[in-house]
Amino acid sequence: MSWSIVYLIVAIIAGFLGIWNLARQRSVFLSLAGILWFLIVLTGQYVRQVYDFALPSGMPHLGSILLYVVLPILVILAFFAIGTRRG
Repeated sequence: MSWSIVYLIVAIIAGFLGIWNLARQRSVFLSLAGILWFLIVLTGQYVRQVYDFALPSGMPHLGSILLYVVLPILVILAFFAIGTRRG
C-alpha cells in the first residue's frame, strides 16, 4: 500500500471527525481544520488543477497557502476558542 493512500485515509478520518464535531456542536475551528485538511489532501492528490491554481505572480499556489497559512490559523484559533462544558 502506498503512503499517499495512507495519507488520504487519515485525511478522510479527519474530515469525518470534523463533520462529527460540527454535528455535536463542539470546537468549530478544529472541525473546520479537519474538513479543510481533507479537502486539501483530496485536491492535492486527485484534482491537481485546483491545488496548483496560480494566484498573482510571485505568490504561492492556492493549495500551499491553504496548507501552510489557513490551516495553522484554524488550529491556533481552536486553542483559544471557548468551549462549552456540560456538567
